[in-house]
Amino acid sequence: MVSPTAPRLRNAIIGICLLSTGIVQAAGEKALSRNLGFSECTIGAGAAALVAQCTTVSVPLNAELSLTDSDSAAAPDAASHIELSIARIPARRQSENNDAFTFIAGGPGQSAIETFPAVSFAFRHIMRDHDVILVDQRGTGESAKLICDEASDSMGLNVDVDEAMMSAQAKDCLDSLEHDPSWFTTSMAVHDLEFVRQQLGVSQWNMYGISYGTRVALHYLRRYPDSVRTMTLDAVVPPDIALGPDISRLSQRTLDLIFDRCLENSGCAEAFGDLSEPTMALLDSLEKEPRTISFEDVASGKLSTMEFTRQHLAITIRLMSYSSQTAAILPSMLHDAIVNENFAPLARQSNMQTKSLGNMLATGMHHAIICTEDAPFVDGDQQHDDVKTYLGDGVVSSLLASCEQWPAGKLDADFKEPVVSDVPTLILSGEADPITPPDYGDSIAQHLSQSKHLVNPDQGHMQAPYGCMPVLLAQFVTSANVDTLDVGCLTRIRPTPFFVDANGPRP
Repeated sequence: MVSPTAPRLRNAIIGICLLSTGIVQAAGEKALSRNLGFSECTIGAGAAALVAQCTTVSVPLNAELSLTDSDSAAAPDAASHIELSIARIPARRQSENNDAFTFIAGGPGQSAIETFPAVSFAFRHIMRDHDVILVDQRGTGESAKLICDEASDSMGLNVDVDEAMMSAQAKDCLDSLEHDPSWFTTSMAVHDLEFVRQQLGVSQWNMYGISYGTRVALHYLRRYPDSVRTMTLDAVVPPDIALGPDISRLSQRTLDLIFDRCLENSGCAEAFGDLSEPTMALLDSLEKEPRTISFEDVASGKLSTMEFTRQHLAITIRLMSYSSQTAAILPSMLHDAIVNENFAPLARQSNMQTKSLGNMLATGMHHAIICTEDAPFVDGDQQHDDVKTYLGDGVVSSLLASCEQWPAGKLDADFKEPVVSDVPTLILSGEADPITPPDYGDSIAQHLSQSKHLVNPDQGHMQAPYGCMPVLLAQFVTSANVDTLDVGCLTRIRPTPFFVDANGPRP
């Protein structure tokens, strides 16, 4: 569910290229709450940096109090409150709109403020007439971040599936946290978001959620239906789905789609043939005999050495399959390892991923969500993965081991029930998404009477940046009507062509 730079890892997980846009401060300013004290700031870095206005707001750890006890919010007790980090990017031109656009990041564990600049290109048309309000969800970014340096990821992205070690690392993470993670769940986060809306005087949100962010958006819609004007759900996580048991199957499904597409492409098929069985044989070979690989570390320029294992290859395949851009170079890298025993490109990619994962996710917040909203809902029949998949049978056991000693947090009684609404909702899916397949989008659409589900063929995780989608998103936010969208332009979207060698695709 996770959506960094080393840019390639963020590309793989969110499923897009890093894009940038020059956003200038609007000539006309809307009135905001004087209590919040916005000041000019810059969010993002390098070419993706954006000029913004930043502030913080204090909320109780029990976020429900922020909506019912104004005195508590006004005079915070430091021991029972946390600061939420907020950024505002003013609309490029003045308008009468009092609604605002908000971006809800994935993960769980990503910061909206840190993530948005790299993907803002997808929302450039929306940003012309709508303020963008970014709220770092509690436990992420600068909002009382729950971070543990040594903790393993609980969703099967780690390369070490030693369950005892994962359980111990999770316990160490828990013991190191400054705040009680029981309060850092989606059920609490939606109260924070509503409190921010009220404080800012925003009439309604135009919400965009990506991956885990769709879970937050849907639960917010359940709690505060009148506060939502439009909703865009990109790579949907339905409320009733416990993430974990489907990861191996869905990851294998996407790899099969990539290999099938390679066979349908004359250049890829001629260069590499059917990679399905050779890839599984390569995984088996690495399990029996890991390779010691030397490669150039692109970050430092120095020569690095690592023992490249089956787990390294499996996780590298998974993350590269999140995006058609990174999937485009996967067959050539696998073929080079299979035929020439050249593992350096894969080892380099794995090294980048391992280093970047810790920077990308607030590990403690990730655990707080997964161990409250997913692990407790894995039933006995789901506790064994399909060993025939390239990820094998370690994902569910890793999830359960990580959560073994973790306390369950605040969970609303209706959290797992379908969200029923007539709020205009645009649902986006990629046909080859390895974690949130189109079926997930279909499952929520039946309860959303004013929704449209768009599926992009051969694409992976996150659709907002592709082709004419940025224009469609702006049209939707302006009209608040899915029925008037002319989506024919989406047929022109094509996946990135497969590279057959270092020079790229065949003409």
